[in-house]
Amino acid sequence: MKEQYKDLVSSQEDKICALLECDKDELLDLYKNTNSIFNNKDSFYNNLLKILQQGYNVREATFSGILVGYLLGYRNAEKEMEQNIKDRLFDAFNNNRPFK
Repeated sequence: MKEQYKDLVSSQEDKICALLECDKDELLDLYKNTNSIFNNKDSFYNNLLKILQQGYNVREATFSGILVGYLLGYRNAEKEMEQNIKDRLFDAFNNNRPFK
């Protein structure tokens, strides 16, 4: 998780902290909370409800929403790539079988 955090915000951490009016520790806590909400595998509605129940201000809730969108996109891309690889391996295996 720490690596993913560094990839996402470390290069712009100071700017994001200034925008959200928080310090780096609070930003990391916000990231951890958002990541834990995302990893619960709840429905979109439940994830949104959890973000709103955290009591974040509009800026923090927006950051959480964008982060969840990024994580969802990453997860979906990962699944799509995995399925693509499986399909190609299956096709390669079926096309190279000596006995059909």
